Amino acid sequence: MNKLYSIALGLTCMALPFQAVAADAPIKRGASPHFVNSEIYGTVLVGENNLALYTFKKDAILGSYPPKCTNKKDENPRGSCLKRWPAATISSRSFYKLLKANPELPYGAIYNPDVKKLQLTYEGLPLYYWFNDNAKQETNFTGLGVKGAWGLKSQSKNIAFDGTVADK
Repeated sequence: MNKLYSIALGLTCMALPFQAVAADAPIKRGASPHFVNSEIYGTVLVGENNLALYTFKKDAILGSYPPKCTNKKDENPRGSCLKRWPAATISSRSFYKLLKANPELPYGAIYNPDVKKLQLTYEGLPLYYWFNDNAKQETNFTGLGVKGAWGLKSQSKNIAFDGTVADK
């Protein structure tokens, strides 16, 4: 874990000890991220309502702090990246409970200045939802590979940002 990440997380947890979670698609109290089985993608990380949690290629390449999907308007007619890819936010209390329940998994959190909340990370990468997904299996995981920049975290498959899937 790099120093900036550790410092940002420590300061955020001290400054926001019991902040309520509120965002377009937050991880609600009691709705911990977990892995579900998908016929195509293997054992995949999901959040609220079993919706897929995605990672962004720019975060992997340029570093995860601050997260690279922002509220800044872009060329997409729907507005900002975060409008299409809401951050998976988590309260510091819920984050503590998640770590306590899953000490072996590489969860983390960073402060996202665009949403002014903690954003959940997995293996150091910020997690996001995709606005077109819904809880039904056939319309979940639809953000995988969008613009070759969005990936899933799977325990049983290697899933690239362009959507290609291979066995581990």
